[in-house]
Amino acid sequence: MELFIGSLLFILDPFLNLLGFSSIPIFTQMAGSFVFCYGILLIISSRNVEKYAIIPLINILIRAIMVIFTLINLTTYLEFLPITLFALIYDPFWSILVLIMMKKIGIILPK
Repeated sequence: MELFIGSLLFILDPFLNLLGFSSIPIFTQMAGSFVFCYGILLIISSRNVEKYAIIPLINILIRAIMVIFTLINLTTYLEFLPITLFALIYDPFWSILVLIMMKKIGIILPK
């Protein structure tokens, strides 16, 4: 998912301008490259979760922080409400699911 979102952020600026939103082009490009590279890290960590467990845990922390900021700014851009609601459902669901799986296989909080 991060690879897809990162790719979208690369080309987001012209679409924001069409919608009447002013943005800083370099920001969307930098955010896109960060998210894309983080997606690559998640793919690498999925091959050896025990060794790279910190990567998904940091991802969960980032997602939790983003949910908080999304809730704070929920009414700012109502045009993006469907995307925002999807993110508010997807991010906590994914994070909780990964934490449960990591606990179940004993990576975090082993018995």
